[in-house]
Amino acid sequence: MLLVLVFIALSFSFFAMAHHQLDAALRLETVRVRQEDRDQGSVQAVARGLTLLETSLPPTNPYVCSVTIGTPPDEKQYTVTFSSSAENVWTVHATPTEWPDNPPPMPDLFP
Repeated sequence: MLLVLVFIALSFSFFAMAHHQLDAALRLETVRVRQEDRDQGSVQAVARGLTLLETSLPPTNPYVCSVTIGTPPDEKQYTVTFSSSAENVWTVHATPTEWPDNPPPMPDLFP
């Protein structure tokens, strides 16, 4: 009877360790997927900004515009900021557009 009790206690402790490790692995994977989803739109907005920057230089420094990423109903609006700290050295930054901000839409080409 004592041997059965020890076996049950060992079984439960192994189950608890396995459950703890599996739970930690699931949490890490969930965080990774959420980060990927969060960054996906920003990366596409920056890519469009860099493509626009290849056409010409922005008319002002800093230059702020917006771009819509995705298809309805999952589309999201991002604010893209172009800024220069030195001549012909530009930084492109994208963030989700927050209400009440309403920057102008991103042009097809810089003039």
